[in-house]
Amino acid sequence: MHRFAAILGLAAAILAAPSLAQQPASPTATEATKGKAPSPAQAAQQQRMTTCNADASQRNLKGDARQSYMSGCLSGKMNQTTLMKVCNAQATQDKLTSDDRKTYLSTCLKKSG
Repeated sequence: MHRFAAILGLAAAILAAPSLAQQPASPTATEATKGKAPSPAQAAQQQRMTTCNADASQRNLKGDARQSYMSGCLSGKMNQTTLMKVCNAQATQDKLTSDDRKTYLSTCLKKSG
């Protein structure tokens, strides 16, 4: 009988342990800032992210080319040379050749946000 009570007590302790270990979660950063307006720097970065993302989509950039474009765009260091590298990388990734490549590069370089 004592053995049964001990096993039952041990089983109850094991089953109760996970619920005892759970602590109330501390508020996350987004919960802590909920209801607060973003700082001017955060608002500017969010706007830049939106603009750069839209530009990358308009240029039909994917994969590494999109990542390179976003990096340059968000840092504010996007120039014609960087854009040429990005568009060229996308054309290579898409395996475009000859006239298709020329057409793509022309449209990629001319599109503006």
